[in-house]
Amino acid sequence: MPNSQITHGQSPAQARSECFVAINPLNDSQAVVASKRFRDPHTYDFTLASSYTQDGGASWHDSADLTLTDFTMLTDPAVAWDDQNNVYLVGLTGTNPPVFDTGGIVIYRSSDGGKSWSDPLAIHNSANDDKQWVGGDAWPTSPHKGNVYAVWDDSEGSQAVCRFACTRDHGASWVGIGATPGVPGTPISTGSFYPELTVGVDGTVYVVSIAGSDVLMVRSDDGGRTFTAPMTVASGITTLEASYRTKSGWAELPGANFRVITDPTVCANHQSVYVAWPDAREGVSRIYHARSDNRGATWATAPSGEPLLGTTDFGAVHHFQPQIAVTRQRGLLGCTFYELGMKPDRPRIDTMVATPAAAGGQLVAKTLTDMPWDPTVGAPWAHADPSVTFIGDYFGFDADETGFRAVWTDTRTGMQELWTDWVPARARIYRPSDLVAQILFGIINDGGGIEIIGGRPHPVPPMGWAEREVLEALVAYLVAAEAEGASARELQIAALNMIADVAQRRAAQIGARE
Repeated sequence: MPNSQITHGQSPAQARSECFVAINPLNDSQAVVASKRFRDPHTYDFTLASSYTQDGGASWHDSADLTLTDFTMLTDPAVAWDDQNNVYLVGLTGTNPPVFDTGGIVIYRSSDGGKSWSDPLAIHNSANDDKQWVGGDAWPTSPHKGNVYAVWDDSEGSQAVCRFACTRDHGASWVGIGATPGVPGTPISTGSFYPELTVGVDGTVYVVSIAGSDVLMVRSDDGGRTFTAPMTVASGITTLEASYRTKSGWAELPGANFRVITDPTVCANHQSVYVAWPDAREGVSRIYHARSDNRGATWATAPSGEPLLGTTDFGAVHHFQPQIAVTRQRGLLGCTFYELGMKPDRPRIDTMVATPAAAGGQLVAKTLTDMPWDPTVGAPWAHADPSVTFIGDYFGFDADETGFRAVWTDTRTGMQELWTDWVPARARIYRPSDLVAQILFGIINDGGGIEIIGGRPHPVPPMGWAEREVLEALVAYLVAAEAEGASARELQIAALNMIADVAQRRAAQIGARE
């Protein structure tokens, strides 16, 4: 699909960056995007603004402006839905640009799909609050369905802390942890920064953060009432902050002057948990990841993580700001990230997306943007420092059952605007050109028909999605079994992996009905 534009600013002063997108899990035609909207890019003066769609992204509309009460600035947008079609926007308040004197964490709620927002509800006030994240539990079989969770940075004395809040009454009140929870903002871990959270199918809450060269995770199995001690996801990673020059305390990639951070991202589905981050151990920034198949009890990847995209040689470009998500039923993993490189003769950025080449298989990256964009165009000055510009510390990515939606900052119009695209997530088996299955009467897409394999007809009744995918894999396997060579063996393995993956997902669905 061609990229489509979400925002349409009146001037470059209204630069848009650092965006978050959330798809309604009860109605995937609805989604809300929130981002910074600048008032003066040179004094780092901004608020938050949002847009919404009700037709699956075919059209986007500006939401009503957010109400500002005892603050003049809002930053770090995070958005989540509950199980009653309410959507929540969490913001960090401030005053006095470009210094940004922090006020604390506020939450807005919309009951009309993001068209309008309630007045802000202040849930925590600290001069050191920062970098919040939010996630909702709308899983039908979760024992904690309807909960919405928020996490953010703060400090106690010289110690960094990750604070937590939860609503169990659809935003009417927010509480902390504990059997008799008190005010929101209970610490759930110490010594780490930049928390991000996700909620698994069974209602498990996962929170990841960065602590020096370690990626850590805490987990709640009881709807946010208690959390585990920190678990090490990966240790000895190479952060961007430790690898590249800094200006005014912010790291910058070679050839660029916008700030970058090493901020881990997390998603989960069934027993699987995935964590990703930008890593400079190869001399350029690449996306590394860790994977657990037992909710974080152990990790299947190397102790310091592994490349998310395998050993593909991307050259001298830098990959950074990853966001990951999984489709809601089959749990197909996707990742989006920025790629900075000479395109062709000056540093420009493409938005990339990686999806599985086959179910359970390696992610394969492709360019999502129709054209690369120039990060120097219309870039705000971070805290009024022209030597450090700002394109956002993260950008939007979410999934439903059919695919992924990416939303990113882009300057192709001559200013920072938000653009989007949709990526189908259906896992595919790529058949070598010398291995051909003859298909008669069109099975696979709609089910039913007759296929001919090796000259023998096989009747195929209409089936559901799981059965169709197993059938497609079986066709590929049978064709490959009659051929020779490395490509045939690779296809057999991919087909068997796909059958195993579909069987696992379908078994989980059936088990969830009990």
